[in-house]
Amino acid sequence: MYRIGICDDEKGTCGELERMLQEYGRKKGMELEIDVWYSGESLCSFLRTGGGLDLLFLDIELVSTDGIQVGHFIREELEDMETMIVYISSQSSYAMNLFRIQPLDFLIKPISREMTEDIMERSLRMYERKNQTFSYSIKGYYFNVPFRKILYFYSQNKKVSMVLKEEEVQFYGKLKEISKSVPHNFMMIHQSFLINLDYVSECSYELVKMANGSLLNISQPYRRKVREQIMQYKWEKIR
Repeated sequence: MYRIGICDDEKGTCGELERMLQEYGRKKGMELEIDVWYSGESLCSFLRTGGGLDLLFLDIELVSTDGIQVGHFIREELEDMETMIVYISSQSSYAMNLFRIQPLDFLIKPISREMTEDIMERSLRMYERKNQTFSYSIKGYYFNVPFRKILYFYSQNKKVSMVLKEEEVQFYGKLKEISKSVPHNFMMIHQSFLINLDYVSECSYELVKMANGSLLNISQPYRRKVREQIMQYKWEKIR
């Protein structure tokens, strides 16, 4: 079941988008669960009680709690970096203000069938990638963890530490070998740090700040490449 949310105070936009999504689901033989909200407050109430979404179409110009506020609520208060957000608007001037929210895309109304299908194709590819798992062993026991739950890896004294949202796991391994098997949203920023770009909240020339508040050093040989790749990655997600 692929869970999709639509939040827009224009009922006509919601109805048309829902219709196009249902048509896409029938064409692909997919089961889609689509929910609609007409205000940011009602959407936040749903999410606050534990409701989850895989993909959210979110209007920026909601009347009271606007789409940018809702986006910050999802990313910062709920600490949810997994829900893919597609912003919709009648104007294009917001794009760079959405950097920290990391949207999947930014659509200008009116929304076409081609736009909707392109979003669905890309979101499904990302959904499949995020549900890939990383395998490791500790004392002969093997474990799997979804890549989407990993903030970053770091190495020290022949051990690798894997930092998740709520815990840190250590095992023997080599960071360079791990870097060869991770999805493209992971990158080396230092010979001792391999990070998940989905969890970068801020970036300077020398440091990245992760979603859990950790400040990680970007070593000199990696700085130019890291800056270019992070900016390209963010741009790809909002263009």
